[in-house]
Amino acid sequence: MKSGKYVAKQKQFQFKAYQKLSKLENALKYLKKENSLIFQVSILGKLNQFCYDKDIESSKDIIIKSYWKDRLVKTINFGTYYNLESGSFFIAGPLAATFLHKINGKYLATFSSGPYGIFRGLGVGKTDASRYLRMLNNGSYLLIIRGSATEIDRIS
Repeated sequence: MKSGKYVAKQKQFQFKAYQKLSKLENALKYLKKENSLIFQVSILGKLNQFCYDKDIESSKDIIIKSYWKDRLVKTINFGTYYNLESGSFFIAGPLAATFLHKINGKYLATFSSGPYGIFRGLGVGKTDASRYLRMLNNGSYLLIIRGSATEIDRIS
């Protein structure tokens, strides 16, 4: 008796950087239209860049959380952190728990190699992890999508 090959729908992460908030908003609209329920979507960005783009005087977590809640899902994981080397950031979506995981009382993302290590842990190669980190530090927004390869390929 020959057994069939088992093929699992393994989830993977895909990163996409956006220099302009409007482009990210358009991508999120497309994801919603294309049944985003099959994806887990997280957004990572610099607080001061978001405040500049939305013409907000100061980074009020409640305003930023509400903004992303309206664009992602009804309930949203959200938080902010300060990385000594890179500045203040926000994270919205399921990956907030990873970035804001506490080790010895400090968020993982606040460590000097925290964001880079998280990217690597998500399966991003060394070169791409460094590139995404540079883009993020320069004010780009990162859209991080988790889904099966075939699902993600449909939207790329």
